[in-house]
Amino acid sequence: MIPVPMPDNQDAWITITKADVLHIGYPKAASTYLGLFLNAHPQVTTDHNCLIPLLRAHPLAHMPRATAKPSANKIHVSRDENVAESVCVVGDLNNWQRYKYIPDAWPRVKNDISLDPTEAALRLQKVHSGAKIVLLIREQADWIESAYKYAMSRLPARRRSFSDFCTTPVGIALLKAGHFHETINAYITVFGGDRVLVLRSEDIVTAPERFTCELCAFIGISESPLPQSRANETHTQIARIQRLFPSIERLPSNVKSALKSSVGPLIPGRRKPILSSHDAAILRSIYAPSNRRTEQLIDQLES
Repeated sequence: MIPVPMPDNQDAWITITKADVLHIGYPKAASTYLGLFLNAHPQVTTDHNCLIPLLRAHPLAHMPRATAKPSANKIHVSRDENVAESVCVVGDLNNWQRYKYIPDAWPRVKNDISLDPTEAALRLQKVHSGAKIVLLIREQADWIESAYKYAMSRLPARRRSFSDFCTTPVGIALLKAGHFHETINAYITVFGGDRVLVLRSEDIVTAPERFTCELCAFIGISESPLPQSRANETHTQIARIQRLFPSIERLPSNVKSALKSSVGPLIPGRRKPILSSHDAAILRSIYAPSNRRTEQLIDQLES
């Protein structure tokens, strides 16, 4: 095991373990659900959140080498879904941590990070040279909406509109990462097409047997049933309350829970998506060219 500094605390350390498979994203695209499946599989060992430090703590030329996995007879999967955001730190990490959820703060971080999937892939490849890559993608309007709901409580109290979110450094990074073909192509180029698998998170519901078959065959493990329950969902109604009543976050947890359950049913339109149909249509229009290229890349990988 080789110690590597944690991204948000240079005095903390983790270990890098040689991985057979890297599950690199996307966040809010059933990554936790997939983690539950892998953790329960008898032929798999896993670690979580051990890849982002490779994008943030070391220049490319000074990457550490990973050491032996926990069990030589099992497939080791390192899961860090946030890697797909391709946020490579090239300057002051603290600047990114300080301003990433602040609207209009991009000028404050633009010289400290690089949103570059090829650079991210190269940094991972330096340590995990023989690994396979698993990417879970999700229809972008749904995915961005879920990311927005997750970020709601982290946004400034009076800057919680979707437009505000889109101007935060995190929002900008996610919007760029939504061009899936760029990330897929980067990992094909660096790791090779035979080592990259792209799955759609929607297939967990619409085609679970195919999803499991493709995943297990690629990883090299026996097929096993998928978990029956969802995991780590971001609740639309709670996000709506957080947007309308930001001061609720300062209350004790038991009071917050009581208010959320009592106030939620009184909010008009509570069953509607938090993202407007207009915003969703704009996102789908923006990503349409990328989706066509993504389909071509997936067809090439499957041929």
